[in-house]
Amino acid sequence: MNLHDAPPPPPHVRDPFANGAAAGDRGPVLGPFADDGQWPPQEPPENETPPDPEPRALILRPASEIRIRPVRWLWDTTPEGAPPTSHGRIPLYSLAIAAGGPGLGKSQFAVWLTARITRGELPGELYGKPRGVIYAATEDSWTYTIAPRLIAAGANLELVFRVEVKDDERPRARLTLPSDTSLIGQAAEMYSVALLVADPLLSLIDRGINDYRAAEVREALEPLVASAERHHFTILGLAHFTKSGGADPLARLAGSGAFGQLIRSFVAFAREDVEGGEERFVMSLEKNNLGRLGLPSYSYAIQPVTVETEDGPSYVSRFVLGPETSTSVRDVMRDEIAPSGDKAENDEVRMWLRNYLVDLGGAAESGDLMKDAEKHRYSRPSIYRAKTKLGLITRQSGFGKSKKSVWYLPEAAPAEEPDTSPVTP
Repeated sequence: MNLHDAPPPPPHVRDPFANGAAAGDRGPVLGPFADDGQWPPQEPPENETPPDPEPRALILRPASEIRIRPVRWLWDTTPEGAPPTSHGRIPLYSLAIAAGGPGLGKSQFAVWLTARITRGELPGELYGKPRGVIYAATEDSWTYTIAPRLIAAGANLELVFRVEVKDDERPRARLTLPSDTSLIGQAAEMYSVALLVADPLLSLIDRGINDYRAAEVREALEPLVASAERHHFTILGLAHFTKSGGADPLARLAGSGAFGQLIRSFVAFAREDVEGGEERFVMSLEKNNLGRLGLPSYSYAIQPVTVETEDGPSYVSRFVLGPETSTSVRDVMRDEIAPSGDKAENDEVRMWLRNYLVDLGGAAESGDLMKDAEKHRYSRPSIYRAKTKLGLITRQSGFGKSKKSVWYLPEAAPAEEPDTSPVTP
């Protein structure tokens, strides 16, 4: 076939011989007869346009189609005989905060929790199922503090991971939020990690973020919380108390403006001065979005331990969980800021209330009790503070005008029958 007899090119292909120019004057010829043997890039026909993106829309889903599931708990202290999971303290796949003043054992508590998880001994969903823990600490030394504490707590060291960042462009790179969020999620899933300890949490925030601006801190933490849910691990962030905020532990939490809506569990720590110049440590659950509030507080101890090493002894301390206590962190904070005269009054009211109940066999109707308290010029707030301090138990009966509320000493309270009636969605 003669070149001049070739069919004309499609309308969307430019003819290199257009406008009557000589072939030698037009540079290299592209096409099936060109020297490079390649076809020219073809542009789409002028009458073909890309489809328009779908407009933004709302999708409404009826609540009847949503599957309801119970909350699963990493740490659950439900006693025998109580309704299942009624004493859950730290929910799975969420952000929990442990906070308190300096020297109260927050880091030792994190190590205690780590040890129980790696040995499958923490009461809750993972009991009997040892899992890994990523321990991200920026203030304590692994050589001198963290590793010896883990040994003292009985942790399975093969399941505790120190996290480091490899970055060829930044030899001294550190774990940073939010830029390393996806890497944390991938590592957690790869090593079957159940817990990420961030000690302290705010130290992981990118240094370019102002940690006094709640919105910026929240934007840095939100991806981590979403990653925890997606990759099935829980976050325990350690934090400090500020000096302001009164007797409200949550108000004393440094960074509470950013943490407020993200945390599902808040464990607070305090130290109480008791008679004889001794000290007692108290741990309370001050926020529990997915479970019950008002769960009992715990006393605990910080116990000195000597860990033997190849180079000699290492002296560290460990967290020892004690029995339940009627004193809460909020009570301790209230006593700290109360004038000395108020403390004496509180002790007086507490002693009067206990003796009053003992004389009546361990229980009294609250209305009658308040009338007698007024005769001694004791205020209602002071009575309620004494009630909390003594750990009194309330039982209610009747309805309307016949409704009664009875206060019991803990040792005199009748067992409460759990409500087993089903709730129909």
